[in-house]
Amino acid sequence: MRKMLKDKIAISGTTGFVGKNLENFFTQNNVKYKTISRLEFRKNKLSLISDCNCFVHLVGIGIETEKESFEEVNIELTKKIVDVCKRSKIKKIIYFSGLGVSSKSTSDYFISKFKAERLIIKSGLDYTIFRPSYIIGKDDYLTRNFKKQIRKKKILIPGSGKYIIQPISIQDVCYIVNLASQSRNFSKKIIDLVGPEKISFIQFAKNSALRFNSKIEKISIKKSFDSALSEKKFPYGIEDLNILLGNFHGNYKKLKIISKMEFSRIKSI
Repeated sequence: MRKMLKDKIAISGTTGFVGKNLENFFTQNNVKYKTISRLEFRKNKLSLISDCNCFVHLVGIGIETEKESFEEVNIELTKKIVDVCKRSKIKKIIYFSGLGVSSKSTSDYFISKFKAERLIIKSGLDYTIFRPSYIIGKDDYLTRNFKKQIRKKKILIPGSGKYIIQPISIQDVCYIVNLASQSRNFSKKIIDLVGPEKISFIQFAKNSALRFNSKIEKISIKKSFDSALSEKKFPYGIEDLNILLGNFHGNYKKLKIISKMEFSRIKSI
């Protein structure tokens, strides 16, 4: 019996910002891939990815709702994906976690991401776990957030705004994912997915506001958390604030050495 050629990449989460861009990148660069939805997972359609050798797991939530919890989406779905990879004989999984995730995490979001990481590490599969900072491109989360605020002619800055972010371009992210699916340099590694520019949030906001003839306004940390809990239209959620105020720094040097590529410097949306 002829052995099936496993030469495609499976992708979950293609309705999200990274997934859409990755799908476009693969199409433009003639990379063979297949997308799989949550519904197809529930229906256990393993045949859809039987010819794939790598699974890019992008499904996740950063905010809990009445319909979806961190436990259900970030942890249990990861458990199912690991099982699917094993049964489909997919050898590698690429997972997007979050910058700042660790065993010492205290936020519910980070805890769920850490548990998902451990499921993958203990699975016996080859893996690359990326911990991204803000990924910037057309219609990314931070860009949409800022543009909504800019319509009101000001960007709110929780606290001092001196905490650091390390934005990375979506083009660089897509290139890196493709590279990680092929290169052994990324094998069984946890890698911070960050850009070369370490910039304070307030400076990033100032640069962005200047581009759109807007301004910035500081708001106290206490008021930020109070508003996040009580105001639906407040631009930052609890987990947004935890991530920003966590002031997490990534290891760009490690990423550059492993990937052997130059990255774009991002200073505004």
